[in-house]
Parts: sequence; C-alpha cells; structure tokens
Amino acid sequence: MNVTYLNHSGFLVETQNKVLVFDYYSQGGRFDYFNPENYQGKDIVFFVSHSHNDHFDAKILDWAKTVSYVISDETSLTSDFQGEGLYVKPHATYEFHGMQIETLLSNDEGVAFAVEVDGKMIYHAGDLNWWHWNGEGKEFNDEIAKSYKGEIQKIKGKKFDLAFIPADLRLEDKYCWATDYFMQEVGAAAVFPMHFWGRFDVCGMLKEKNYGDKIQNITKENQKFEF
Repeated sequence: MNVTYLNHSGFLVETQNKVLVFDYYSQGGRFDYFNPENYQGKDIVFFVSHSHNDHFDAKILDWAKTVSYVISDETSLTSDFQGEGLYVKPHATYEFHGMQIETLLSNDEGVAFAVEVDGKMIYHAGDLNWWHWNGEGKEFNDEIAKSYKGEIQKIKGKKFDLAFIPADLRLEDKYCWATDYFMQEVGAAAVFPMHFWGRFDVCGMLKEKNYGDKIQNITKENQKFEF
C-alpha cells in the first residue's frame, strides 16, 4: 500500500486495485493535491465521514464522472449531483465496489469507517475521538469517554493494517487518549495521527510513547509513505 497525507484528516490510500481518499480538505485549494489522472486504471472512491467543512470539501464533486463516493447520510450534496454515491448510516455494514465497509457512530458528527479492501483493513476515525476537554464538566467528559470506548469495542478483534486517529493538541494532555485506548483494545500495524491543525510535533510526541515505529512521523502536507 501507499499512503499520502493530504491535509488535516485527509489521506489517500492506494491499494492494488483501489484509491481511497478519506476526508479530503483542500482549504479552498491551498492543499489541492489530488488529480484522478494520476491513477488511471484504478477504482477511486472518496469517503466523507461527516459534513463539517474540514472533512467535506465540495471540490471532490468536481470529479464525479471518474470517481465514486461513500458519504455519511447527514451530509447534503448539491441538488444537481449526478455521481455514484453510497450514503451510509452509523452501525451498519455495506458492500460497495468490492469493499466491505463497517461504520461506527461518531461522538461529534457522522461516522467512522472500518474498510476491508484488497485484503487490507483500514480504520479512519473521522471525528470519532475521546474529546475530553479540561474545561468541561465531569458529566460531559464521562459521556464522551463512554461513547468513545463503546464504539471502539465494536471493532475489537479486527486486525487493522492502517489506522487514522485524531490527535488534537487543543485537548492538552488528553490529546493521546483516543490513540491510547485504540491501541490498547484494537491496535494497528501503522497509525497516522490526524486532525492536529498543523501541529506536526504531535507525531513525535506519540512516537515517544510505547508504540515503537507504529506511529508514522508526518512532517508536511502531501507526504508519502510506502508499506
């Protein structure tokens, strides 16, 4: 597999037969790194975890003639959209373009994805995260903890090759809790931090924990990784 970090929570995963693009976000064209012509002969599928504009960029609809879409059902497309799209709900399993797609319920908006494709397993969290804010009350933070743990337990036992997990330093010392719990309960061969708002140093912070080389060191947009 080849993985490209695009921007924010956006990643491109190229497998033997597919190109999967998760939560594309170009910031108005500032990080517009995708060109479908670079992947001729492969099936290109965009995944949209939810409607927040840092996860759903309307730019992706420009390629509707050559790609297909897996979209959280709370995301509204333009009325003239004529592409091929699969709208997904939380806690469901779908077959689409030779992939098996399982969805989790985000504790923010939309869904998280567990995708089996070309013999590989991929987890993309979207905005499913352990959103523990130090300034919030105990009731809110306890409910977030409960919801996050409950969703991760639904995929326990799966063997993931890749996992894309939020590591948001706005959560201060709790930025790592989502990764910690995922790695403790599920695990993955390679983990990509995301949703870190340009704070690339969070990758080094996670690498210093007990994950060895599983944490991938992202240092720039459009960075490529080979597996």
